[in-house]
Amino acid sequence: MKIIISFLLITVFGFADTLDDKIKSFIGPQKYYKEQKIINIVVGDKAKYINNGKIDTIKLIKVLKDNGFINLVFKRPKKVLVTFQIKKDALLFLKIINSSLNAIGFNFYMTKEAINNADGFTWSIVMDTENLIDPVYLSNELNKRGCEITDIVKNGNLDWTYTISMQNAKLIAKDILCDASYDLKKPIKSYWLGIQDGASQLFVQSRPLNRWHPYIVFFDKELNILSVYEKDDIAKNLKTDVPKNTKYIMIDDKYTLSNIRSGLKVYVSSE
Repeated sequence: MKIIISFLLITVFGFADTLDDKIKSFIGPQKYYKEQKIINIVVGDKAKYINNGKIDTIKLIKVLKDNGFINLVFKRPKKVLVTFQIKKDALLFLKIINSSLNAIGFNFYMTKEAINNADGFTWSIVMDTENLIDPVYLSNELNKRGCEITDIVKNGNLDWTYTISMQNAKLIAKDILCDASYDLKKPIKSYWLGIQDGASQLFVQSRPLNRWHPYIVFFDKELNILSVYEKDDIAKNLKTDVPKNTKYIMIDDKYTLSNIRSGLKVYVSSE
Protein backbone atom coordinates (compact mmCIF):
# COMPACT_ATOMS: atom_id res chain seq x y z
CA MET A 1 0.00 0.00 0.00
CA LYS A 2 2.82 2.40 0.89
CA ILE A 3 4.45 1.68 -2.46
CA ILE A 4 1.23 2.51 -4.34
CA ILE A 5 0.72 5.75 -2.41
CA SER A 6 4.33 6.76 -3.02
CA PHE A 7 3.94 6.07 -6.74
CA LEU A 8 0.77 8.17 -6.93
CA LEU A 9 2.42 11.05 -5.10
CA ILE A 10 5.40 10.94 -7.45
CA THR A 11 3.05 10.92 -10.45
CA VAL A 12 0.99 13.87 -9.19
CA PHE A 13 4.06 15.95 -8.33
CA GLY A 14 5.62 15.02 -11.66
CA PHE A 15 2.58 16.35 -13.50
CA ALA A 16 2.61 19.47 -11.31
CA ASP A 17 6.19 20.21 -12.34
CA THR A 18 5.30 19.65 -16.00
CA LEU A 19 2.27 21.90 -15.68
CA ASP A 20 4.38 24.64 -14.08
CA ASP A 21 6.83 24.37 -16.99
CA LYS A 22 3.91 24.73 -19.42
CA ILE A 23 2.60 27.82 -17.62
CA LYS A 24 6.09 29.28 -17.55
CA SER A 25 6.46 28.79 -21.31
CA PHE A 26 3.14 30.48 -22.05
CA ILE A 27 3.59 33.61 -19.93
CA GLY A 28 7.40 33.86 -19.76
CA PRO A 29 9.77 32.99 -16.88
CA GLN A 30 10.08 36.56 -15.57
CA LYS A 31 6.33 37.09 -15.28
CA TYR A 32 5.83 33.58 -13.94
CA TYR A 33 8.21 34.00 -10.99
CA LYS A 34 6.92 37.50 -10.27
CA GLU A 35 3.26 36.39 -10.21
CA GLN A 36 3.73 32.78 -9.09
CA LYS A 37 1.62 33.03 -5.92
CA ILE A 38 -1.30 34.63 -7.76
CA ILE A 39 -0.96 32.13 -10.62
CA ASN A 40 -1.17 29.24 -8.18
CA ILE A 41 -4.38 30.67 -6.73
CA VAL A 42 -5.89 31.29 -10.18
CA VAL A 43 -4.92 27.88 -11.55
CA GLY A 44 -6.03 26.06 -8.40
CA ASP A 45 -5.96 22.28 -8.23
CA LYS A 46 -3.43 21.26 -10.87
CA ALA A 47 -4.84 17.76 -11.15
CA LYS A 48 -7.91 19.11 -12.95
CA TYR A 49 -5.72 20.05 -15.93
CA ILE A 50 -4.64 16.45 -16.47
CA ASN A 51 -6.81 14.48 -18.88
CA ASN A 52 -5.95 10.87 -19.78
CA GLY A 53 -2.42 11.39 -18.57
CA LYS A 54 -1.86 14.56 -20.61
CA ILE A 55 -2.09 18.27 -19.89
CA ASP A 56 -5.35 19.83 -21.08
CA THR A 57 -3.60 22.74 -22.75
CA ILE A 58 -6.76 24.52 -23.86
CA LYS A 59 -8.26 24.50 -20.35
CA LEU A 60 -4.98 25.84 -18.96
CA ILE A 61 -4.65 28.59 -21.58
CA LYS A 62 -8.27 29.68 -21.06
CA VAL A 63 -7.72 30.18 -17.33
CA LEU A 64 -4.47 32.08 -17.90
CA LYS A 65 -6.01 34.20 -20.68
CA ASP A 66 -9.20 35.01 -18.74
CA ASN A 67 -7.09 36.22 -15.83
CA GLY A 68 -4.83 38.43 -17.95
CA PHE A 69 -1.66 36.33 -17.91
CA ILE A 70 -1.57 35.71 -21.67
CA ASN A 71 -1.57 38.62 -24.10
CA LEU A 72 -2.59 37.84 -27.69
CA VAL A 73 -2.44 41.42 -29.04
CA PHE A 74 0.53 43.39 -30.37
CA LYS A 75 0.88 47.17 -30.60
CA ARG A 76 1.78 46.85 -34.28
CA PRO A 77 1.69 44.03 -36.88
CA LYS A 78 4.36 41.36 -36.54
CA LYS A 79 5.34 38.27 -38.51
CA VAL A 80 4.07 35.20 -36.68
CA LEU A 81 4.97 31.59 -37.46
CA VAL A 82 2.33 28.97 -36.70
CA THR A 83 2.90 25.26 -37.25
CA PHE A 84 0.23 22.55 -37.25
CA GLN A 85 1.05 18.86 -36.83
CA ILE A 86 -1.26 15.92 -37.54
CA LYS A 87 -0.82 12.17 -38.01
CA LYS A 88 -2.90 11.62 -41.17
CA ASP A 89 -5.48 12.95 -43.67
CA ALA A 90 -3.55 15.97 -44.94
CA LEU A 91 -6.13 16.98 -47.56
CA LEU A 92 -9.03 16.86 -45.13
CA PHE A 93 -6.97 18.71 -42.54
CA LEU A 94 -6.12 21.57 -44.90
CA LYS A 95 -9.80 22.09 -45.68
CA ILE A 96 -10.70 21.97 -41.98
CA ILE A 97 -7.91 24.21 -40.69
CA ASN A 98 -8.45 26.83 -43.39
CA SER A 99 -12.18 27.05 -42.70
CA SER A 100 -11.49 27.14 -38.94
CA LEU A 101 -8.97 29.97 -39.29
CA ASN A 102 -11.35 31.90 -41.55
CA ALA A 103 -14.13 31.48 -38.98
CA ILE A 104 -12.05 33.24 -36.29
CA GLY A 105 -10.96 36.07 -38.59
CA PHE A 106 -7.66 34.86 -40.05
CA ASN A 107 -7.94 34.98 -43.84
CA PHE A 108 -4.49 36.07 -44.99
CA TYR A 109 -1.41 33.92 -44.46
CA MET A 110 1.27 32.24 -46.53
CA THR A 111 2.58 28.69 -46.45
CA LYS A 112 6.18 28.55 -45.32
CA GLU A 113 6.54 24.76 -45.32
CA ALA A 114 4.42 21.65 -45.87
CA ILE A 115 5.84 18.19 -45.15
CA ASN A 116 3.87 14.99 -45.66
CA ASN A 117 5.63 11.73 -44.81
CA ALA A 118 5.30 8.52 -42.80
CA ASP A 119 5.43 10.48 -39.52
CA GLY A 120 2.43 12.61 -40.47
CA PHE A 121 1.75 16.04 -41.95
CA THR A 122 3.30 19.33 -40.83
CA TRP A 123 2.08 22.67 -42.17
CA SER A 124 3.75 25.97 -41.25
CA ILE A 125 2.23 29.33 -42.10
CA VAL A 126 3.42 32.91 -41.70
CA MET A 127 1.06 35.80 -41.07
CA ASP A 128 1.48 39.56 -40.59
CA THR A 129 -0.88 40.30 -37.76
CA GLU A 130 -1.60 42.41 -34.70
CA ASN A 131 -3.30 39.45 -33.05
CA LEU A 132 -2.10 35.97 -32.25
CA ILE A 133 -4.46 33.09 -32.92
CA ASP A 134 -6.64 32.63 -29.86
CA PRO A 135 -6.16 28.92 -29.01
CA VAL A 136 -9.55 28.73 -27.28
CA TYR A 137 -11.44 30.12 -30.28
CA LEU A 138 -9.51 27.89 -32.67
CA SER A 139 -10.22 24.88 -30.46
CA ASN A 140 -13.95 25.64 -30.53
CA GLU A 141 -13.97 25.74 -34.34
CA LEU A 142 -11.93 22.56 -34.65
CA ASN A 143 -14.23 20.78 -32.20
CA LYS A 144 -17.17 21.59 -34.49
CA ARG A 145 -15.30 19.66 -37.17
CA GLY A 146 -14.51 16.66 -34.99
CA CYS A 147 -10.89 17.66 -34.31
CA GLU A 148 -9.07 18.26 -31.04
CA ILE A 149 -5.99 20.27 -30.09
CA THR A 150 -3.93 17.84 -28.03
CA ASP A 151 -0.93 20.09 -27.36
CA ILE A 152 0.34 23.61 -27.89
CA VAL A 153 4.00 24.59 -27.67
CA LYS A 154 5.09 28.22 -27.50
CA ASN A 155 8.53 28.17 -29.08
CA GLY A 156 8.79 31.96 -28.75
CA ASN A 157 6.52 35.00 -28.68
CA LEU A 158 6.13 34.79 -32.45
CA ASP A 159 6.39 31.01 -32.93
CA TRP A 160 3.65 28.55 -31.89
CA THR A 161 3.13 24.85 -32.66
CA TYR A 162 -0.25 23.06 -32.48
CA THR A 163 -0.66 19.29 -32.41
CA ILE A 164 -4.13 18.24 -33.57
CA SER A 165 -5.98 14.94 -33.46
CA MET A 166 -8.00 14.13 -36.59
CA GLN A 167 -9.52 10.94 -35.17
CA ASN A 168 -13.14 12.08 -35.67
CA ALA A 169 -12.54 14.73 -38.31
CA LYS A 170 -15.38 15.81 -40.58
CA LEU A 171 -16.32 18.72 -42.78
CA ILE A 172 -19.14 21.07 -41.94
CA ALA A 173 -21.49 20.02 -44.73
CA LYS A 174 -25.20 19.69 -45.32
CA ASP A 175 -26.15 16.11 -44.52
CA ILE A 176 -28.09 14.49 -47.36
CA LEU A 177 -30.18 11.36 -46.78
CA CYS A 178 -30.79 8.98 -49.64
CA ASP A 179 -34.17 9.10 -51.39
CA ALA A 180 -35.06 12.59 -50.13
CA SER A 181 -35.17 15.99 -51.88
CA TYR A 182 -33.39 19.10 -50.60
CA ASP A 183 -33.71 22.73 -51.64
CA LEU A 184 -30.39 24.58 -51.61
CA LYS A 185 -30.62 28.37 -51.29
CA LYS A 186 -28.62 30.87 -53.34
CA PRO A 187 -24.99 30.18 -52.40
CA ILE A 188 -22.34 32.55 -51.14
CA LYS A 189 -19.76 29.77 -51.53
CA SER A 190 -19.67 26.26 -52.97
CA TYR A 191 -22.26 23.78 -51.70
CA TRP A 192 -20.76 20.96 -49.63
CA LEU A 193 -22.97 17.92 -49.11
CA GLY A 194 -22.35 15.02 -46.71
CA ILE A 195 -23.52 11.77 -48.30
CA GLN A 196 -24.74 8.52 -46.74
CA ASP A 197 -23.22 5.16 -47.60
CA GLY A 198 -25.10 3.39 -50.37
CA ALA A 199 -25.74 6.47 -52.52
CA SER A 200 -26.19 5.55 -56.19
CA GLN A 201 -27.12 8.58 -58.30
CA LEU A 202 -27.24 12.35 -57.91
CA PHE A 203 -30.07 14.37 -59.44
CA VAL A 204 -29.83 18.15 -59.59
CA GLN A 205 -32.55 20.54 -60.78
CA SER A 206 -31.63 24.13 -61.57
CA ARG A 207 -34.10 26.87 -60.59
CA PRO A 208 -35.53 29.62 -62.84
CA LEU A 209 -33.23 32.62 -63.48
CA ASN A 210 -30.14 30.42 -63.10
CA ARG A 211 -27.51 30.08 -65.79
CA TRP A 212 -25.81 27.12 -64.16
CA HIS A 213 -22.77 25.48 -65.76
CA PRO A 214 -22.34 22.37 -63.57
CA TYR A 215 -19.11 21.72 -61.75
CA ILE A 216 -19.46 18.82 -59.30
CA VAL A 217 -16.66 17.05 -57.43
CA PHE A 218 -17.04 13.77 -55.54
CA PHE A 219 -14.69 13.12 -52.59
CA ASP A 220 -14.01 10.22 -50.25
CA LYS A 221 -13.84 10.65 -46.45
CA GLU A 222 -10.18 11.74 -46.61
CA LEU A 223 -11.05 14.32 -49.30
CA ASN A 224 -9.37 12.49 -52.16
CA ILE A 225 -11.10 13.29 -55.45
CA LEU A 226 -13.04 10.33 -56.84
CA SER A 227 -14.68 11.97 -59.84
CA VAL A 228 -15.41 15.33 -61.46
CA TYR A 229 -18.53 16.18 -63.45
CA GLU A 230 -18.49 19.42 -65.46
CA LYS A 231 -20.29 20.93 -68.44
CA ASP A 232 -19.69 24.02 -70.53
CA ASP A 233 -23.37 24.30 -71.41
CA ILE A 234 -26.12 25.66 -69.19
CA ALA A 235 -27.96 22.83 -67.45
CA LYS A 236 -31.57 22.73 -66.25
CA ASN A 237 -31.50 19.16 -64.93
CA LEU A 238 -28.81 16.54 -64.63
CA LYS A 239 -28.30 13.00 -63.43
CA THR A 240 -24.93 11.40 -62.71
CA ASP A 241 -23.61 8.36 -60.89
CA VAL A 242 -22.24 8.72 -57.38
CA PRO A 243 -18.86 6.92 -57.20
CA LYS A 244 -18.37 4.21 -54.60
CA ASN A 245 -16.94 5.48 -51.26
CA THR A 246 -18.24 9.02 -51.82
CA LYS A 247 -18.47 10.92 -48.52
CA TYR A 248 -18.71 14.53 -49.74
CA ILE A 249 -20.01 16.24 -52.86
CA MET A 250 -19.08 19.79 -53.78
CA ILE A 251 -21.41 21.60 -56.19
CA ASP A 252 -20.36 24.82 -57.88
CA ASP A 253 -20.62 26.68 -61.18
CA LYS A 254 -17.78 26.19 -63.63
CA TYR A 255 -17.38 29.94 -64.09
CA THR A 256 -18.98 31.92 -61.26
CA LEU A 257 -21.39 31.28 -58.39
CA SER A 258 -23.44 34.30 -59.49
CA ASN A 259 -24.86 32.01 -62.20
CA ILE A 260 -26.76 30.19 -59.44
CA ARG A 261 -29.18 33.00 -58.63
CA SER A 262 -32.09 30.97 -57.34
CA GLY A 263 -30.43 27.96 -55.73
CA LEU A 264 -30.69 24.29 -56.68
CA LYS A 265 -32.75 21.23 -55.80
CA VAL A 266 -30.88 17.97 -55.15
CA TYR A 267 -31.89 14.34 -54.73
CA VAL A 268 -29.64 11.34 -54.05
CA SER A 269 -31.00 7.90 -54.78
CA SER A 270 -29.93 4.76 -52.94
CA GLU A 271 -28.62 1.61 -54.59
